Amino acid sequence: MTVGTFLVSYVSSETMPGGCVLSMQLVVDTVHKTASGIATVTQATNPPLDVRMPVSGPVITMTVMPNNTHFRMDLQSQSGMVGRNLSVMAVVGEDWQTGVANVHLFTDTAQGTISFTTPIKTAPAIGQVAAE
Repeated sequence: MTVGTFLVSYVSSETMPGGCVLSMQLVVDTVHKTASGIATVTQATNPPLDVRMPVSGPVITMTVMPNNTHFRMDLQSQSGMVGRNLSVMAVVGEDWQTGVANVHLFTDTAQGTISFTTPIKTAPAIGQVAAE
């Protein structure tokens, strides 16, 4: 388990054409069991969906068996914007590299509530070059 504070970026790893894409840039503090950052939901539709909101929430350790630990992040937007709210529940493995995210976005558009589940994987942080 990683102990301390670290930066991590996640992106949807499997998306369908025209489907919603989740990306998150987070600061995770395992000592205080919190995560916060920016979550973005985009969709290549007409009109395009592009929602970017600050999120924060607890990090919960889930150990089913001694060698099977996962981390759950329950992230909520704290937006002052009337009519928009973002909720992400992400479960990642012990190495923090891959996982699954359940996303619920309440919009102030005709689309109303958008909910989707997507596999996620780590991605290079903004300004960071991917290792080859």
